[in-house]
Amino acid sequence: MPMLVSSHFFNACKKMILPVALLFSGNITRAQSYTGYHSSAYSGVYGIVTNPADILNHRTRADINLAGVSVGVGNNTVAFKYANRNNDQAGFSFKDPITRKGKLNFNTDVFGPSFMVKLSDKHALALTTRARVMANVHGISPVILNMALPDTINASLINHNLSLSDMSVNAHAWKEVALTYSRQFANAVYGVWKLGVSAKYLGGISAVSMHSRNLSYVLDTFFDPGVGRRQGIVMNTQGNIALGYTSNIDSITQQDITSFKNRGLGLDIGVSYEFRDEMQVYETSYSDKTANYIWKIGASITDIGFIRYPKEQTKWVAAKFSGNNYLLDDLAPPTDSTGIDQQYNYYSKLFKVNTQSTPITMHLPATLHLTYDRYINKWLGVQGQVNVPLVFSTLSYYEGNYNPLSVFITPRAETPWGGVYMPVSYNSISGMQVGAALRLGPLVIGSASIFRSRFFKTKGSDAYFIVRIPFFGYREYKEKKFKEKIKLTRRERRQLDCPTAN
Repeated sequence: MPMLVSSHFFNACKKMILPVALLFSGNITRAQSYTGYHSSAYSGVYGIVTNPADILNHRTRADINLAGVSVGVGNNTVAFKYANRNNDQAGFSFKDPITRKGKLNFNTDVFGPSFMVKLSDKHALALTTRARVMANVHGISPVILNMALPDTINASLINHNLSLSDMSVNAHAWKEVALTYSRQFANAVYGVWKLGVSAKYLGGISAVSMHSRNLSYVLDTFFDPGVGRRQGIVMNTQGNIALGYTSNIDSITQQDITSFKNRGLGLDIGVSYEFRDEMQVYETSYSDKTANYIWKIGASITDIGFIRYPKEQTKWVAAKFSGNNYLLDDLAPPTDSTGIDQQYNYYSKLFKVNTQSTPITMHLPATLHLTYDRYINKWLGVQGQVNVPLVFSTLSYYEGNYNPLSVFITPRAETPWGGVYMPVSYNSISGMQVGAALRLGPLVIGSASIFRSRFFKTKGSDAYFIVRIPFFGYREYKEKKFKEKIKLTRRERRQLDCPTAN
């Protein structure tokens, strides 16, 4: 076996895994939406993103959202440096060789027309519309990455057993209408407790779910006299691979986006406690002395639920390999295969696989949020937040999405009509990021990674934009005169030495 293989073999390898490389470098994002702005005491209807209890906030009496969009990119392998954007690699770089499995997340969150209103000092209600797209790719083998990303394939990969075990791809697009109710349910001596619940009506748009288990093979080459050159071959293929997707994925229609034919239910629940330096003697009404909390803690679980796609709307292919051999050129889809359906038919025939359709159940990215918020003075504050996924990404054959483990610290300075926020964050996929957000009247723009991506190497980038109509203020407390007469018996008046009525 020669140590060097032909350039044709290199090109064939790259052709086979190029779609993976493009997916890895282009469609990857952070999981947290509207990072930075979520720490604002004036966030209004956007308080439901991490804790539905936060909509009951005296600083926003009502809020009408016109539109909001949050989108970005990020991964754990490929870095980008803005200052090097004009070099041969367009500013991208990565370790060579790559030694760890690749991960990526995709998350786009679109807020449609929504509103929030504070019904009283104890009650708040919100109705929100959202459209969301998430994708998670977990466990991309270093073998694939080392074949896809460098300029030349490492010759040490040849004639060695290569594993692609436990790789998963889950992509999901859905919409939701949520009704949120928040209530102040208890008063402590120096603070108040609030509880919030969001009930979500879900509509699935499209989904893809792919998993591999114990998948391995050996790369080799041989001289093929029929074509007069060396051919690449994948030998001794072992293990399992399964792919399921909704049949509309190549041609999503307007009806798919607007209808709720694939229905599901979801739930968010959260609690918070606000501590103040004044006794809560009024119980139900705020005054100028009790309007500002000193610190706040909160806990919530968001995105509990799932959407089920019936087998009539899905296609499924499952392959089991037991020592199979394939020409490397045959593993690359034909050049005229422009859609998933065409590739589905091609690989079904090539691998002779089971194509029986089964339902697909896509779970929402259930996440635990823990928050601590501290005010330094009337205008300055800082918030810390930890987001913990409740579904582990390594769970075999899990259908659905997940958020990465992340930590945020966000200093802020704000008044009712303006605010500046600087989120500093770390997550388990794209690492450390530093960003900024600006709120000016009804407009909000921000990015959790703008500083990091502008001045240093970064594995993530994001941005968001919001247009809303906020209403500020709180209802002043008015003391009520105590009119009830106290009736005492003669014995009680005598014991209290009260004068006898004439």
